[in-house]
Amino acid sequence: MLVLLAPAVLRAFYLGSSALAVPALQSRFLDYGSRATAPPSGQHHGAARDASPLGQTLDSLARVRVPHNYFTHFYVLSVLCSAYWGWHLWRTAGFSMLHVSWTARQVQVAWLLMLLQGVRRLLESYAYTSTSTSGMWFGHWILGLLFYLATNVAIWVEGASSLTGRDRLDGAAFEQEEGFQWKLAVLPPAILTCHALQHSYHAYLYRLRTEHSTYQLPSHPMFPNLLCPHYTCETIIYLLLSFLAAPDGRFVNWTLASATVFVGVNLGVTAVGTKAWYEQRFGVDKVKQRRRMVPCVW
Repeated sequence: MLVLLAPAVLRAFYLGSSALAVPALQSRFLDYGSRATAPPSGQHHGAARDASPLGQTLDSLARVRVPHNYFTHFYVLSVLCSAYWGWHLWRTAGFSMLHVSWTARQVQVAWLLMLLQGVRRLLESYAYTSTSTSGMWFGHWILGLLFYLATNVAIWVEGASSLTGRDRLDGAAFEQEEGFQWKLAVLPPAILTCHALQHSYHAYLYRLRTEHSTYQLPSHPMFPNLLCPHYTCETIIYLLLSFLAAPDGRFVNWTLASATVFVGVNLGVTAVGTKAWYEQRFGVDKVKQRRRMVPCVW
């Protein structure tokens, strides 16, 4: 029963949490780092202070902040969760790639790629996070922890029955699943490419901050017209994982697809704030032709 309810609960969490992207909440709760610099009065981005009881309550909640480097906790938790599910996969299926269903194989590969995501981002957070007095909302930190906990469950929950060790392939089942082999041939290399591109941009942004005494407008050789290509790569990684971890008879893992919506919405509103911050700092004329996340579109 718990396994049957888990996908619905996880999807509700992802989609419900995306509601924080509405303007009244986003400016208070989702902005972080240099974009979240706000005066003590509780104003955000120079907007007039909301003097209503609700606005004052939201402003009070927004002042409960934690250091920006708490982002590292997200990836520590993700790696720990992946390690736990790796142990679970080993105990139930022994990581056999020869005598389990294609769904089980897809889940195993998706687990490995999620582990890679956590390890890479953890290493980057230590290597590329500079000392800063900026912070993020306490609830944003909690939400991030819940996201990585939920996503490590979402990887396998829709294909849980295939991981029991009882779902073995006979000849007929193999023929039925043979059409899904393309997922294992195409999707992991595509995801690894997104990892490499995102890492290159993270490294570029870090060098841009540390090699210059002031902020510079980014212009990566591979992303000359995008301001936030690392957000694009992050969203694509989760989108491709939702295809890779799809259970038998489905094209997509809808729980991971809901996670992709969460990632896309939250990074999208952050990209809006990023472009506005660049316009403030470098002038509208220098930034207006640059797209946020989607090449030639947005």
